[in-house]
Amino acid sequence: MNPRCITGLDNVPDEARGCVLTLGNFDGVHLGHRSIIASARALADAEAIPVVAMTFDPPPGLVLHPDASPQRLTLPDCKASLLCECGADYSVTAQANIELLSLPPEDFVREILVGYFAPKHIVEGNNFFYGRNRAGDVRTLRASGVKCGFTVHLAESIVADLGDGPVLISSTLVRKLLLQGRVESAARALGRPFEICGTVVEGAQRGRGMNYPTANVDPGSQIVPADGVYAGIARVDQREHLAAISIGDQPTFDGSARAIEAFLLDVEGCFYGKIMTLSFETRLRDQVKFESTAELADQMRKDVERVRELVRQSPG
Repeated sequence: MNPRCITGLDNVPDEARGCVLTLGNFDGVHLGHRSIIASARALADAEAIPVVAMTFDPPPGLVLHPDASPQRLTLPDCKASLLCECGADYSVTAQANIELLSLPPEDFVREILVGYFAPKHIVEGNNFFYGRNRAGDVRTLRASGVKCGFTVHLAESIVADLGDGPVLISSTLVRKLLLQGRVESAARALGRPFEICGTVVEGAQRGRGMNYPTANVDPGSQIVPADGVYAGIARVDQREHLAAISIGDQPTFDGSARAIEAFLLDVEGCFYGKIMTLSFETRLRDQVKFESTAELADQMRKDVERVRELVRQSPG
């Protein structure tokens, strides 16, 4: 684990105090989040102080509304690493619980933000809310800054045309795109291909019988793109491999539990129990019910050829 990725507010190092601070859920660490980090980075470099990104686990929505909370775009360790990769000196993951989330805005600022970070600057987006019942906003944060000695800055929202006209980049938008199978558009909003990280679990082993053995990846609490076949990259054992990734309920075999199955090109081995990351580069086709396993195997051969054509990153 990256030593700059801190878990728990009590573990915040002294070097992180007096920082440029930004806080939020940061799910996906998309272009909007990266704009906030970039603004914080510019302020920090001008004063030779660190940038700290504070986030939460579990996501606050999951604590407050467990039945209505959306699935995650990124798991905690991945999110923390991405925040550091895009410019934060430290990412700090605070445990989100009812006690923390019930603090009135002024107490949240005094006890959490000032108490643990003593920030000189705080950078946020326009739709920033905090404290009990999300009662705090940029206006109240600025008022607290006058009392507590920090300045609040707003980063510009990011708007991009992903094929349907200009849209505001947000975690909600990325989830919508993934549920539509639009992984290329999601990648443009994220600034990188969408990834699922999970443990390889045992499947029905039907692919092995067709000479296309697949690794079944358990996504845990992460969102899964729409059913279909995708070209991508699989990372396992610190190596990368081209991959044809199938998501669905195996309609040729009269359906079963929905699964994520990855056929790794040009590699053999058993990956059960290992952590595998799947990067979704391009959508190849919809799920189709074939009349026979021979037809399915022929289509898989074509899918593999398309993966080689479309994914330019060299395996290994």
